[in-house]
Amino acid sequence: MENATLTVLETPLSNTSVSNEFWTHCLGQWLPPNHILFQIANAFLFLSYLAPVGIYGLLYLRTCLMIGSMFFALWGWIVLCALDTFIWNAVFTLINLIHVVILLYMLRPVKLSKELEEVYQDLFKPLQVSRHQFRKAISCMREIKCLKPREPYCVENVTKVDRLSLVLTGRQNGHALHIVDSKQFLDSPEWFGVCTNDAYQVSITALEACRVLIWHRDKLKLSICDDVFLQAVFDNILGKDVVKKLLLVSESSCNGVGFYVCDDVVAETTKLLSKNKQGQTGLGVLLTRQVKNRGDTNVWNLAKKAQSEQDPETSV
Repeated sequence: MENATLTVLETPLSNTSVSNEFWTHCLGQWLPPNHILFQIANAFLFLSYLAPVGIYGLLYLRTCLMIGSMFFALWGWIVLCALDTFIWNAVFTLINLIHVVILLYMLRPVKLSKELEEVYQDLFKPLQVSRHQFRKAISCMREIKCLKPREPYCVENVTKVDRLSLVLTGRQNGHALHIVDSKQFLDSPEWFGVCTNDAYQVSITALEACRVLIWHRDKLKLSICDDVFLQAVFDNILGKDVVKKLLLVSESSCNGVGFYVCDDVVAETTKLLSKNKQGQTGLGVLLTRQVKNRGDTNVWNLAKKAQSEQDPETSV
């Protein structure tokens, strides 16, 4: 008897029948809803997807992920009794907990002393510098130095320019050039293009009891070099300080000698003193001292020009 071979050919299902099967194969076979721990875990995952942009949004995201993973771990331990589910979610919880702790440490409140708080409020906060950024700058502080009346801060051609100093209280006299009041810098011109091995071109002496905030200049520059915004803020503050020192000319300048600056914008205690024996205004003396012995030939002399050299068409 010959063996008969039976071939069964399957008829391919149409796309319509496949689609119907996809949507209907679970009808009447759905499992009951999962445990409440599972629902809570997924609710926190959902909330994590709504995290906003920024460091606070990142803290919110990590917190939601940590709580969601924690509930998944409890669900795997209590309900499923699945060790792998519990271990994986416990690890996820620990990772996100570490991130939350680090973010909270970064966002902790920055407390400043009374003097530093005044510096921040007067100089840095108006420029939108955060307290954390200001703390970064303060970390480069060398000391707060107390000076007695007539005590020198620096000596001309002797003291090295390795610091940046801000007067907190009191007044300093810049060797018959000008008086520096509180919340003003003593060595703002040296911030721009002056080497640490250079010496001061002026002598600065305390007129009264002073407190001076002193930064390590090179350490401060290195610390803020990776923060473009903070670097621009220091350049702005110190640049304005230099301009004020140059514009606050003597009373003789206001009467027609050198550059004219109105009395209503000149503080009485910060005017540059009168011209020296060579006939230069305080402005000219300041610039001369800043470029002394540097060999710079392309320097503008802002002192009073001789009357015969003035251009009548451009003179003001």
